[in-house]
Amino acid sequence: MVKRKSLDENEPECGKGVPFPIQTFLWRQTSAFLRPKLGKQYEASCVSFERVLVENKLHGLSPALSEAIQSISRWELVQAALPHVLHCTSILLSNRNKLGHQDKLGVAETKLLHTLHWMLLDAAQECNHEPILSQGWSRGGSSSSAFLQPMGNQGSSPGAPGSGSGSDDEQSRTKLFQKSMATVELFVFLFAPLIHRIKESDLTFRLASGLVIWQPMWEHRQPDIPAFTSLIKPVRNIVTGKDQSPLGVLLLFVYD
Repeated sequence: MVKRKSLDENEPECGKGVPFPIQTFLWRQTSAFLRPKLGKQYEASCVSFERVLVENKLHGLSPALSEAIQSISRWELVQAALPHVLHCTSILLSNRNKLGHQDKLGVAETKLLHTLHWMLLDAAQECNHEPILSQGWSRGGSSSSAFLQPMGNQGSSPGAPGSGSGSDDEQSRTKLFQKSMATVELFVFLFAPLIHRIKESDLTFRLASGLVIWQPMWEHRQPDIPAFTSLIKPVRNIVTGKDQSPLGVLLLFVYD
């Protein structure tokens, strides 16, 4: 019997995956948003998301969780956390009126929205200069646990995180990151119905950078930022070995 391969011979192997303590941490933060009635527990989750993901602070975490986070690259942590942050943010926005924050976002909502903006706008650049702590990064493939994906072998090759500087930064970011279509679809599915729950008056101070995301969506356009315009990686068919999607497909925003 011929053994089927899911990857090309010259493609890198899949990473080790997300350590269990990190998965547990993310689900515990998300569970506060999944209750029939939102209590005050979600506020602590908003603080934790910002502290661990954006500020990269591990102080106060359990030894097992701290060790797990340090065992993988920061980019892998961002990839694993993004679907959780997407769901939590959409839940808060859908319950904005019930929470009494119709006129002004609360502190917790501001922290979570700031975390989402950072993940979509700044995380790729910051993680591009982070040293790699683990042997390899997970490719993600068609998994919904990744939004932007590192391409190719890391090592010291051009475009690897931590390599190159100055004029090479833009080229390395362009070549290095691509996204999983599954999580792009998740973003559109969750936020297209909620775009008018975010107002321009909300996007002040630390949230001002998010205007480049939401302004085009208010106008039913695709945001012109790398997170929404980078190339889509073809999904490999295990049986036929053929690409199921063309390289270079762009995200299209089509909604009422």
